[in-house]
Amino acid sequence: MDSLFKALLTAGTVLLVMAAARLGGRRFAGVVAALPTITAPTLAWLADDEGTAFAISAAVGSVAACGMLAVFALVYARAARYSGGAVALACGLLGALAIALPAEAASANLTCALALALASSAVAFAAMPSSHADVIVSRKGSLRLMFLVAAISGGVTAFAASIGPSVGGFATGLLSSLPLVTGPVAMVEHATHGHRAAAHFLRGYVGGLFGKAAFGTVFALTAARLGVVVALSLAGACACLLSTLRLRELPARAASLPVRPLRLPE
Repeated sequence: MDSLFKALLTAGTVLLVMAAARLGGRRFAGVVAALPTITAPTLAWLADDEGTAFAISAAVGSVAACGMLAVFALVYARAARYSGGAVALACGLLGALAIALPAEAASANLTCALALALASSAVAFAAMPSSHADVIVSRKGSLRLMFLVAAISGGVTAFAASIGPSVGGFATGLLSSLPLVTGPVAMVEHATHGHRAAAHFLRGYVGGLFGKAAFGTVFALTAARLGVVVALSLAGACACLLSTLRLRELPARAASLPVRPLRLPE
């Protein structure tokens, strides 16, 4: 029953975030996808079940995992120019796995984890392929994908919280940072509007990773002193603030171009 409650609460959170993303464009959706909507509840459950120290270890692991996520987004966007969604997804995952060992080593120290996350995100953002017009997300699109992703996210959160003590902080942080929202949405964009649309979404996602890294960092630094609830609140506020700033910094050139609706698959 406890695992079911965790899964349902997390799924509801992810569903709300994805619903918010439907009201914005690709850049906004990408930034929203990078928010710690799975990491935050996972850390809360871990702190409650295993103690604050283990939750802090998982938070540092999630910061290091941001480096892998940045590589995933960059490789997907590059591979999408020459292949379909399935191949691009596979390439993105292989790219992320290529730096798994450096990320695991960096997760032993918060400074190293943050340095890897920021450097990887900055390089990925600069190397992203150019993209064109942004679009708003159609409210008429199917809700099936949203509910599917929310359900999977809830299941992964419950799974990560339950096996955390046996796999360690880095693996738990990585599980709570998997691109469960990013991967499906990037593939949908790629299939329906082409590789430039996927690149536009992923550019927003990489920009949002700075906020995700800040979330894990703030939580790791404050949880022991201020308590888990306060730390999660401060970390969430920092993540949202940085993500908002990154969104405003993204090129506004697309705003003057024609806007087309984005429809999720049936």
